[in-house]
Amino acid sequence: MNNILGIAKINARQSKLAYWIVGAIALSLIVQGFLALIGVPTGSMAAGNSLYLLPLLIAIFIPALNFTKIMNLGGKRADFFKACILNYAVVALLVTAAALGLYYTFDAAVQYHTYDALNLFDVFGFIQNGPIIAFIQMFAFLLLLSAFTHTLTLSQTRWYGIAASIAIVAIISVFTPIAPLRAALVWFFNMIIFHNSAAVQIASCLVLATIIYALSLFPIKSKGA
Repeated sequence: MNNILGIAKINARQSKLAYWIVGAIALSLIVQGFLALIGVPTGSMAAGNSLYLLPLLIAIFIPALNFTKIMNLGGKRADFFKACILNYAVVALLVTAAALGLYYTFDAAVQYHTYDALNLFDVFGFIQNGPIIAFIQMFAFLLLLSAFTHTLTLSQTRWYGIAASIAIVAIISVFTPIAPLRAALVWFFNMIIFHNSAAVQIASCLVLATIIYALSLFPIKSKGA
């Protein structure tokens, strides 16, 4: 456990670039929000939306930049696998909490004045289920996003990672113009984001996150071999 926590701490410290990028974007949106509050016309967007970039960036930078460093320091692959999901879970929790806090405070004030500063809690419809359920829904979605990005990033040096990337582009390109296939794509996104049942949406995200993250064991075991 100490090794896992140690690797998780290294991952967190070595992700400063992600913090700076998200922090800069958040600061920019907060400034725009303040300008909107004092009557200066701006194309303001909810500041909380910028925070959702952090799980995505973290899940790119950790496997892309930290894996080799940690292996060179004597880290074990199994510990890296366990530590990363700990990082992603903590980041998803903190981001969800911060975004929800902004939703009910600063973003609410800006939206009251501009009517266009929509937070993803509104766009996804999570907030309709109340703050507690909405928190769990967003956390589950961000954890799925992190697991998917982590696994895809780790796999890019292997043929199956490249094939997966090509398949994703092909699915979006081919499924979108063909009605039956587009319906399947819409069904999938409805299941993980817009489903009428919060329980189904949460369960779908958590199950998919577990399966997809488990698949990252394959590139972790073979990476650098």
